[in-house]
Amino acid sequence: MAGCSTPCSLSVASCSAPSSILYLLDTHPRPSETFVQREIDALRRRGWAIDVASLRGASALPARGTTADFAALASAMLRHALPVIGREPGLLPRLLRHLPQAAALAGRARASGARLLHAHFAWLPADLALLVARRLGIPFTCSVHAWDVFAQPPSATRRRLLPAVAAVACSQAAADVVRRSGILSGRVHLVRHGLPLAEFPFVPAAADGRLLAVGRLEAKKGFDLLPALCAHLRAAGAAHTCHIVGEGPERPRIARLAARCGVADAVTFAGALPPAAVRDAMRAASVLLLPSRRMPDGDRDGVANVLVEAMALGLPVATTTAGAAGELVRDGANGRLVPPGDPAALAAAVAPLLHDPAARARLAAAGRATVEAEYDEDRNVEQLARAFRESVGQGRTAAV
Repeated sequence: MAGCSTPCSLSVASCSAPSSILYLLDTHPRPSETFVQREIDALRRRGWAIDVASLRGASALPARGTTADFAALASAMLRHALPVIGREPGLLPRLLRHLPQAAALAGRARASGARLLHAHFAWLPADLALLVARRLGIPFTCSVHAWDVFAQPPSATRRRLLPAVAAVACSQAAADVVRRSGILSGRVHLVRHGLPLAEFPFVPAAADGRLLAVGRLEAKKGFDLLPALCAHLRAAGAAHTCHIVGEGPERPRIARLAARCGVADAVTFAGALPPAAVRDAMRAASVLLLPSRRMPDGDRDGVANVLVEAMALGLPVATTTAGAAGELVRDGANGRLVPPGDPAALAAAVAPLLHDPAARARLAAAGRATVEAEYDEDRNVEQLARAFRESVGQGRTAAV
């Protein structure tokens, strides 16, 4: 890797860093993507000048720019989209709708002295960032996560990421998909989302019988299986409650299923909570559940951040093999891992933990050790910073 030849803290004084990196996000801030803000904050603490722009939210770009940028980017959008219009008919309209923001992004990058554009998610932010990077003659990089590569055709992933000087994947599964799309292995960096472990003190779960599920209430997360899980536990005589934190389109359906399964008294909804309140909920629980599934279009979880957070705090986790959770959870060693779509199997895995503090403590200690070894923010953000330094050194974004 380019950059420092010996380990360092990545401060401006000890390592050469770009004068500015301009991040482009879809929505900022987004409560369900706290990992992005943690990443930005960690880089800033190490002396990196990070500017943040988004298409929506508090940091949304205005719909304005110079006439020269409008004209140049409109022409670039046409050249970019027309060759694939048969495969991706929505690409050109989507790009042109955001032409004013793309022009604003170009102006923002000039004003901040950006030497690198970095997009989060290989979707619209990546499309716009690569076009603006070409306009400015600077490098472009992209972080990929889950749906943005798992649920996209390989041709679309290749189109978006081939011009990038680096793609950063947060799971091995996502990195593998990117490589299979035709991106050279040397340009794909595996950088897991790290945690500031000092903010997640380890206290093994002490509460008995309290199940917790945290996440957006959407089909991919599998929370609609929780009522059936509770019914299995009740039939087995395992006293429990199930608390669901999060909002989303599946909430009414989950409530109806709980009533149909006769467990409405055991299932409660807390709605969306801020990060500190989520940590409090984890400290009050016995087991964290994430019964995720693989969707028909291929979408699935990567390594869900809620699993890492729970394991860091000392809360045992139970999840499925549908996504990339197996990169974090080793069944019976540091958590429980079961097949997706099987509430009976999940109940069988969870029941022995509900009222056995010793069993929970064993999994909790192993889970914390895993997080410390593989998901420490200080170590992981250093890997990201090295990838950024290398990317800046490679010059402008390629035209294909």
